[in-house]
Amino acid sequence: MPSPFRRILYAGPFTEDENPDAAPIANCGPDAARPFTARRAAQNQGWTYLIGLIFMVYTAQGLGNGDPDGLQFALRVAWFSIICLAYLGVSVVADTSLRFRWGYVIGFFGMIVLTAVYNGWSWIDYGAYLSMVIVSLIPWRLSRWLLLGWNVAVLGVALITLSWTPVMIGLIGVFIGIATGMGIEGGRLRRHLNRAEQRVSTLAVAAERERIARDLHDILGHSLTAISIKSGLAARLAEVDPTAAKAQMAEVEQIARVALGDVRATTSGMREVRLASEIASARSVLLAAGIESTVPSAIPALPDADSELLGYAVREAVTNVVRHAEATRVVITIEDRAVTVADDGVGMPIRRSRGTGLQGLRRRFADAGGNVTVSQRKPRGTVVRAELSTRPGTEPQVARPRATEQVQGQLEGQLQGQVQGQIGGQLA
Repeated sequence: MPSPFRRILYAGPFTEDENPDAAPIANCGPDAARPFTARRAAQNQGWTYLIGLIFMVYTAQGLGNGDPDGLQFALRVAWFSIICLAYLGVSVVADTSLRFRWGYVIGFFGMIVLTAVYNGWSWIDYGAYLSMVIVSLIPWRLSRWLLLGWNVAVLGVALITLSWTPVMIGLIGVFIGIATGMGIEGGRLRRHLNRAEQRVSTLAVAAERERIARDLHDILGHSLTAISIKSGLAARLAEVDPTAAKAQMAEVEQIARVALGDVRATTSGMREVRLASEIASARSVLLAAGIESTVPSAIPALPDADSELLGYAVREAVTNVVRHAEATRVVITIEDRAVTVADDGVGMPIRRSRGTGLQGLRRRFADAGGNVTVSQRKPRGTVVRAELSTRPGTEPQVARPRATEQVQGQLEGQLQGQVQGQIGGQLA
């Protein structure tokens, strides 16, 4: 982050949050009144300039220089009044374009210079007011240089007149101008930071919504598919083998309970998906759907994050096979940081390969530096391959205690598959 000094001296192009057509003092908030109204002028800090007119008493002392006659004095008073109105009008001009405001600053400078006709070098007494007009109407990116240049010129008058008054006026102008300009710029930066925080908050909420939607799709899509298949199987078994049908409905109940728990855990970001448990679940679902499956008998030890991602890949791919593939056989292959699910079904059209589930899966892997590919299998079928990026130099991780539970889940899945195979034989 640049230092405050460098930020003050920065003279590059305007950034996206800096609108040169909005004066530094202009109120651009949602509660802004209509331009060129009294309420709008008050919002543009008009009271500040009204208070500043009190100090015009000092400059008014020069109206009597040279012992003018009545007409000359009246003209001087009229000109002085115009200068006062022009200074007070800064809060109204703040709602005009940058080009008009530049013209206004130049015009104000011309009006105070013309007082030299009767005031001599004392026209410099208006210097602090011109400093305020500059920082009020011109963006700080430009006004700081003009402010310094103007007050250096005021100090130069001290060399010409050999007087301390221009020195004091120049110093006052620099102090007031910089203090006002930095205050206005600080307010702009705070507003910019607030907008940035709001944008970040909005993006965070959107990302969390996307995560929840993606997780719910993965959870409910898989679980509801399993429930649908097992319910159908139970309906067919009801007349042939009521005991087996009852067992299937018990499994449906268990799947529903697990899905409910997963939904609750997902909404709080605590749900865990593991590759081993997903393969065991996939084998059970495929067997219930009458699809022959070949799954690995051993799974390498993986970090929790990798196991979760590959587990999601297996879940999504198997769910699509059961729903759409019309396959008779599925082969799941596990490699180092990669998983492949191949079927001999009707194939996946391009439009289906861009579905919500696969798109969410691709985003998951892309965020982790991996990728998901969907290709046609010869002579028929689909191959879904999810691969995480390789990490050269990393050592294999030691299996966590959870591996015991994963192996137990695999054995339970195999046992469950054998029982369901026996039921299927009875139906045949």
